[in-house]
Amino acid sequence: MSLLPNLNEMTDEEKLAALASIQQSIRESKDLQKQKIAKNVDLVVQALKKVESDIRGRFDSVGTKLEQRIANIKDGQDGIDGRDGKDGEPGKAGKDGKDGRPGRDGKDGVNGVDGQDGVSVTNVFLDFDNSLVIELSNGRQINAGEVLPPDIADRLKIIINQGASGGGGGGASLPDQSGNAGKFLTTDGSNASWGTPAGSGDVVGPSSATDNAIARFDTTTGKLIQNSTVTVSDAGDISGVSSLGVANYIDFDITPTVSNAEGRLYWDSTQKTLSVGLTTSVAADIGQTLYAYATNDEAVTINKGQPVYMFSAAGDRMTVKLASNSGDATSAKTLGVCAENIAAGQAGMILCQGVQDGLNLAAFSPGDTLYVGATAGTLTNIKPYAPNHLVYIGVVERANAGNGRLYVRVQNGYELDELHNVSAQNPTNGQVLIYNESTSLWAKNTITAGTGISVTNGAGSITIASTGGGSGDGGAYAWFLS
Repeated sequence: MSLLPNLNEMTDEEKLAALASIQQSIRESKDLQKQKIAKNVDLVVQALKKVESDIRGRFDSVGTKLEQRIANIKDGQDGIDGRDGKDGEPGKAGKDGKDGRPGRDGKDGVNGVDGQDGVSVTNVFLDFDNSLVIELSNGRQINAGEVLPPDIADRLKIIINQGASGGGGGGASLPDQSGNAGKFLTTDGSNASWGTPAGSGDVVGPSSATDNAIARFDTTTGKLIQNSTVTVSDAGDISGVSSLGVANYIDFDITPTVSNAEGRLYWDSTQKTLSVGLTTSVAADIGQTLYAYATNDEAVTINKGQPVYMFSAAGDRMTVKLASNSGDATSAKTLGVCAENIAAGQAGMILCQGVQDGLNLAAFSPGDTLYVGATAGTLTNIKPYAPNHLVYIGVVERANAGNGRLYVRVQNGYELDELHNVSAQNPTNGQVLIYNESTSLWAKNTITAGTGISVTNGAGSITIASTGGGSGDGGAYAWFLS
């Protein structure tokens, strides 16, 4: 049953009233829409659209007639504004919509293109011009340039006709080298293993190669074999060589940049000779210096540059103590000066002859002659006289507080009983030297008393006196020798 009356049964006034009512409803709906849009916007909009659609469908013809009628009606007075309608009650909250249907599964992706094989190193060798050539598995060759000086490369080149495969150390492999005659091959890695021999001139060796070991030809097997004793380091140092064989000569670099080390042989450009490291701090200039290795028998450290004398021996080594010119025992056996600090009971180098650097000689001048001093372990440029003993130590080459240089050449001052043609050991008071032609020696002896003459031998003097009893002497006489 329709809620609206039949338009054909309505008068024009009723139709206008209905239209006005509808317009009023529309306005109210729009006001309601504005007020409630935050709460129920979607429902209001849909409801209004439906109402508007229904009204337009039903009153299209009414609208046409109204337009005709309105056109014939004279303008009337404006009506009084009607009262505002009351707000409608809030609409109920809408229900949540149902979940939509699951979407369709996407299509399977297309298979990717397979990646290309990697490139590996298949061969490494020295070219005819001593350039390192690297061959890759794709056939490409890379010239890395010269890697060794020509003279070294010519000596180290080895004919390799061997395919070597990597062991547990890295798994790398080398191809057959039979076509690389005259090319140099090196291996590295402590776990590298030699592969199966290939071609003539096979290379054989132990299951595990020594790092940096070289190969040599063995006439017994007719093969190149690894020598685990002789090695060449990455820096070019050779070790494990017990003999260099027969050589016409060896050239040393005469302007080397080298620091001293124990067991190291090198050219000393300052002294113009070869120098060999005796310790980390002492080097001997061959043909110019002479060192002795001795033990310090003092209770204190003997410092570098102090003079020492031979005291005794301990085990299989000589012992030394600080020298002094105050007595024969501490000066006659002067050995030289310490070349380094030597702690009590420890062994060190004593320079017996040659140049000693690094001394404190600020108290002297270049050219000064130095002697053993009266205080143990000291040097003096004042020549000692008796009763002090004279011992020459050397000459100052450079006077400096920390880098003084002394040329050491020990000479012990000669004493009367040290002369080779004097026999005067253990003399006593009043003895004199008397030459004995039969022995060709000056020998100690005493003056013999005679008839009427007495001899008294004193400390530094001889008294000869007449005892009387001689014919016509008339008295006694005395002579003094001093």
